[in-house]
Amino acid sequence: MRDNQMARSEERGGIAIVGAGPVGAIAAMYLAPRFGPVTVLERRADPRRGGGRRGRSITVMLSTRGWRALSELGLDAAVRAICLPIHGRCAHLPDGRSHVSPYSRDWRPIWSVERARLHCLLLDAAEATPGVKILFEQRVREVDPDVPAVEVENGDGSTRMAYSRVLGCDGAHSVVRAALVTRGAQAVVRRLELAHQEIDVPGGWLDPSTMHYWPTGDALFAAFPLPSGNFAGSLFLRHEGPAPSYAVVESGQDLLEMFVSRFGKPAAAIPDLADQLSVKSIGTIMTVSCDRWVWRDKLALLGDACHAMAPFMGHGMNCGFEDVRTLVDRLDSTQNWAAALAAYEKIRIEDAHAISYLSYQHYHHMANPPAESIAHAEELRNRLIALFPDRFVPLYERCAFTEESYAAVLKDDRRLDSLVEDLLSRHGAELVSASNSRLRACVSAAGIASLGEC
Repeated sequence: MRDNQMARSEERGGIAIVGAGPVGAIAAMYLAPRFGPVTVLERRADPRRGGGRRGRSITVMLSTRGWRALSELGLDAAVRAICLPIHGRCAHLPDGRSHVSPYSRDWRPIWSVERARLHCLLLDAAEATPGVKILFEQRVREVDPDVPAVEVENGDGSTRMAYSRVLGCDGAHSVVRAALVTRGAQAVVRRLELAHQEIDVPGGWLDPSTMHYWPTGDALFAAFPLPSGNFAGSLFLRHEGPAPSYAVVESGQDLLEMFVSRFGKPAAAIPDLADQLSVKSIGTIMTVSCDRWVWRDKLALLGDACHAMAPFMGHGMNCGFEDVRTLVDRLDSTQNWAAALAAYEKIRIEDAHAISYLSYQHYHHMANPPAESIAHAEELRNRLIALFPDRFVPLYERCAFTEESYAAVLKDDRRLDSLVEDLLSRHGAELVSASNSRLRACVSAAGIASLGEC
């Protein structure tokens, strides 16, 4: 360990969770009743006392996977009281048309919640759980996976503390993951080409039951409803490259002109847009992929520490909560940490890769108004889903309203894409408007095996 001679050494025992974000708090609440003392180490100040993290999106989404964890912990009613149901997304296209896509075929909602309010609620609940202790302003500088032990730096100096287990819930720049890399793990941490600014949007001119977005191909503006009646807006541009990008539109005036030219209606509805664009920080989007999540029976990664993803499917937090549930389920069934950690890693890695891929691809789907060929494929896909509702389920619906494997959902969706491509190549775009009986016949002629695989 760094500066071992200067660091005090303590034997704490119990479980250490590095990171007191939502996933860390959920993990502490699951583990303490089962395994005794849990110490949560957080490098930032307590957000309930003005120490909240800047630069994060204002809202996060809760769907079935997230609600399962909250329900098991008895927090679902309290959380739902601060949430807002959102039933679909509305695309405001450049030609003036708008189109609403429901999140599910029966219009079930996902739930929008302000990140800061949810985080504070979870911290309160974690601290109220017997055996959980949260320590803020504790910077974990280094982790030894073999002991396991952590070196923590705070206002009193540096301390090396040994625990029975260490769990990394410390986000995209995880110190715990860095320790796993020293033991041979391969990790890829990437900054996406996209940057974003959070823009406050007044209510009263948009339907508050849907999320709204304005695609232009080279820029995207999205607005998420808030319980206050207002909206949390997000502007997405490239960091660099030709206009529009933050590297090109450097001055506030240039950025304002770009926004007005591409997003006229939102621009007209936001009275202080110029001021917000000039002072709001520009955030980056980091992604993480890691081929190893555990070390023996000593250490594991959860949430963004092992699979930080683009935010466009709204599943980062839900996936992190599902990580915790999966790990705890394995522990409950095996009563053996080494076996449980190995099973957890095997179960979750492929799913994490799948939802991370889907989340990034969803940005391109939302940001680009559909070309004619893409529009034909999307319309035919929707007709197949309507005509064979038991066989074809929309991808987003399966991700948001089931607990099916993300990897299985992605594989099935690719098979449906192949079927759509095959049908269009055989019969042309006119099949999109064909009668139901003809479409059924064409699907049958494409081969029962193809249909069965989907």
